[in-house]
Amino acid sequence: MGSTSPTDPKNLDASEKARQALQLRRDGRQWAEIAEELGYRDPSGAYRAAKRLLDRTEFEAVEEYRAIEADRLDEAHRIQAEALEQLANSRALDAIPPAVNALVKISDRRSKLLGLDAPTRVDVAHSGEDFAATAARLMKEIGLAVPSEFAADGDVGETSDSQGQAEDGGDPWVR
Repeated sequence: MGSTSPTDPKNLDASEKARQALQLRRDGRQWAEIAEELGYRDPSGAYRAAKRLLDRTEFEAVEEYRAIEADRLDEAHRIQAEALEQLANSRALDAIPPAVNALVKISDRRSKLLGLDAPTRVDVAHSGEDFAATAARLMKEIGLAVPSEFAADGDVGETSDSQGQAEDGGDPWVR
């Protein structure tokens, strides 16, 4: 009859098993020992389970810190908006621009934290032919043989043994 012990590896769910694997590793145990004790097929299974748990925990911690920081920014925004309203009501016109700038900075920081800004588009207009021609020219300049399929405008590089290439059609990229 099977064990009813909650610590029996057969009765543990995967996340609890991974938590135990991680704790045993923190206690200085080897992956092979951990795998045997918790019923993993091999040491790599125990390692991968603990790594997944760490990755997930790290992600959850980052999300928690992000939420805390967003709350702080919300509170700073609320306080600054109230201050701006008081400045406007008291006609302290010289103090209004710095207060508005502070609100903009808070908003900018929140947008960055939460990933609200649209990504910057970078248009890279570079064709494959341009790259191949440039690569061939640079290879020729440093004394490497240029494979014919990459040579610019029929300019084929040397393919002699003095260039380190095999006559039997070996890889032209390997010297």
